[in-house]
Amino acid sequence: MDAAFEDKAEADITGVVYNYEGNNNGCSVYLKDVSVHLKDNTTVYSLPRILVYVKEEPCFKTGSRLKVAGNIFKIEKPSNPGQFNQREYLKEKNIYYTAAARNVETAGNAGGIYYGFLRCIRNIKNKLAEVYGNALPGKQGGIVTAMLLGDKTLADIDIKNLYKQSGIGHLLAISGLHISILGMAVYKFIQSVFILLCNIAGYIYKDKKTSLKYIKTISLTASLARVAPVAVTLVFIFAYGSMTGFGISTCRAVIMMSVLLLAPLIYRSYDMLSALGASAVIILLQKPFAVFSCSFLLSFGAVLGITLVYPAFKKLYTGGGNADSGYNKRKNYIYRFKKFLKTKNTGRCMPVTKEKYLLMYSRYILYLLFEKTADLFLTSLSIQVITIPVILYFYYEFPLYGVFINIIVIPLMPLIVVTAAAGGVMGLFFMPAAKFLLGSTCFLLDIYETICRYAAKLPFNIIIAGRPGNWQVVVYFIILAIIIYIVLYKDICHVVLTAAMLLAALCIILYTKRYNGVNITFLDTGQGDAIFIQDNNGTVYLVDGGSSNVDKTGLYRIIPFLKYNGIKEIGYMVMTHPDEDHISGLREIIGQPGSGIRVNNLLIPGPAPECKDEAYYGIVKLALQNNINTAYIKTGDTISDNKGFSIKCLHPQAGFNAESANAYSTVLSITYGSTSFLLTGDIEGNGEKALLEKLNTDKTLPESYNVLKVAHHGSKNSSSAEFLERVSPDISVISCSKNNTYGHPHKELADRLVDAGSSWVATKDAGAITVLSDGNKITLKTYNKH
Repeated sequence: MDAAFEDKAEADITGVVYNYEGNNNGCSVYLKDVSVHLKDNTTVYSLPRILVYVKEEPCFKTGSRLKVAGNIFKIEKPSNPGQFNQREYLKEKNIYYTAAARNVETAGNAGGIYYGFLRCIRNIKNKLAEVYGNALPGKQGGIVTAMLLGDKTLADIDIKNLYKQSGIGHLLAISGLHISILGMAVYKFIQSVFILLCNIAGYIYKDKKTSLKYIKTISLTASLARVAPVAVTLVFIFAYGSMTGFGISTCRAVIMMSVLLLAPLIYRSYDMLSALGASAVIILLQKPFAVFSCSFLLSFGAVLGITLVYPAFKKLYTGGGNADSGYNKRKNYIYRFKKFLKTKNTGRCMPVTKEKYLLMYSRYILYLLFEKTADLFLTSLSIQVITIPVILYFYYEFPLYGVFINIIVIPLMPLIVVTAAAGGVMGLFFMPAAKFLLGSTCFLLDIYETICRYAAKLPFNIIIAGRPGNWQVVVYFIILAIIIYIVLYKDICHVVLTAAMLLAALCIILYTKRYNGVNITFLDTGQGDAIFIQDNNGTVYLVDGGSSNVDKTGLYRIIPFLKYNGIKEIGYMVMTHPDEDHISGLREIIGQPGSGIRVNNLLIPGPAPECKDEAYYGIVKLALQNNINTAYIKTGDTISDNKGFSIKCLHPQAGFNAESANAYSTVLSITYGSTSFLLTGDIEGNGEKALLEKLNTDKTLPESYNVLKVAHHGSKNSSSAEFLERVSPDISVISCSKNNTYGHPHKELADRLVDAGSSWVATKDAGAITVLSDGNKITLKTYNKH
């Protein structure tokens, strides 16, 4: 179907609903068994699945067969380094197209037990979500809904970011932790019921224990006690997995727990690595592209950490069997004290005084807590060590204190899951009881939030390292494999040697390489501007950052790009003028101190007072509130002048009386060695005339420029023929979006560039455009091949 249309096409789509999620903009509907009929095309295409965006509230249910009229879209690739890759994310789910519905009709329901089961599960999920919404405050209700039902749409964005930055974001994703807690709770409950039935039968037949009826009853009950808990638990975890969407981590956990439960029934031992391999095969047979997904690598990596890395760390901790190690002394004391407690009241041990007993008991509790904490730390560290390359590859940062925070929060997780699940079920019948149970859940979640907020205030909470190269990941895992091999198989339990090797591996994976010269990248922010500059000294400058058609461009495009490149600090942020398409992202960066990216200075133009508007004063106020140095920049000012690199302001003069905000745009002339760049903001009108006069009269400026950032997104009202003749750019860069309502870049402007002898490239086609300069020549790279 790719060959049948360019980017989008009108289409009639039919399919069966297997999942849907409500959001502020309507509803995201997932269809399977899809047929697509494109307009003016007689071919009917079949797709496994499709994601449809519906504006109105859903009037259908799981299993409904829908007829959708609207537009079908190819899923766009990310246009900037670091940007979320929706195409790969949906491909992992076997979704290759999306659609926007104009009209939706229900054409009956799909039959069969499967869809009936899904409808039942969905109804239960909706009722549980309603209970949590009514019984808990909004913030905690959203967390519990995400934590137990797998629906993150109601979770507070601030809390989600807080959990992620503290290293406990995995608690909001349904994983083996949730499945094991709930699954084992159900298993133990059913097992207890049958044990109780056996005891009742024994009491009823206490005087007839040799009777045939008693023997048959006990035999039947014992057989059921062995099989029924397994059967009920398997049904439960499958139903729970279906309710939460059967994500990769959920699917892995369900398969592994099924193997764990079934193994004793067929008289086989459970092997975690074998179960992990079985789950990988089953998942990849259904979703082959999942092997490249973050969720697959993190989920399976965590289990590999427990099965491979943890035994090595445990052996190092225990001293490799050394009887004189502190670990063995503590374990022996715990064992002896437990034995003492068993024989204390039998008269077979020496009597002790009350004071000595209290001292012994205190020591026992202290050793027990120490060993439990150490075990939790080693488990958390093992998972962190094996998953850190994956975290850096996909998120470009990692929480330094996550290992320690997990030691505190993981032991509380069973209490949260069990009380929240019990409260949800109770709320279906008696809401006051649900509120009582969920009160403890709310209290524990408040503890989580408090811990995370205190951790966020600690120095170096977030380590931004950028995306590691493939060679770094390979070398890291080779060193880790050597550590595991020498500890487990060569019995070389040398803590200092192991720590040194692990430190070397971490240094390699955290190493961030930057270009030795000057890097200027024109980001694709849609209809807007954002220019990243890193000079030969490593100082970072961000000139503008905004968009008029991409929501939260700072959070989802600019900040990810900075983190992708390992940028922790913006030396100078320059606002050329306060139009929304130039500052919306800057506001988000300034207003997100928890992102880990620090802004040192904000430079703003200083036009006449009557030119300044509310947006101008708003960003200045925001910068001051976040303790960012703010200063005016005017004609003649030089921001940097080191090692042959210079940024000089050409416009506006202080108090410049501009015809519009565009006319007082800050214009920067950048030189490095024999290469030069001119950044013009949205300069037009009397501003462009003043700039042209400066260019003609200032003999220190380059006679021509290698690269020109074309003003005002390629508008015909800027960049006059006279201006282009003076600048004489080799390459012109235009920042604009596809199919923008303004028609940028205008044909008249494109013709003027060609007449001036300049080639041009636009972010709408090329994505992010990077220009590298070594001081003698420039190299241009585009993120999307142009």
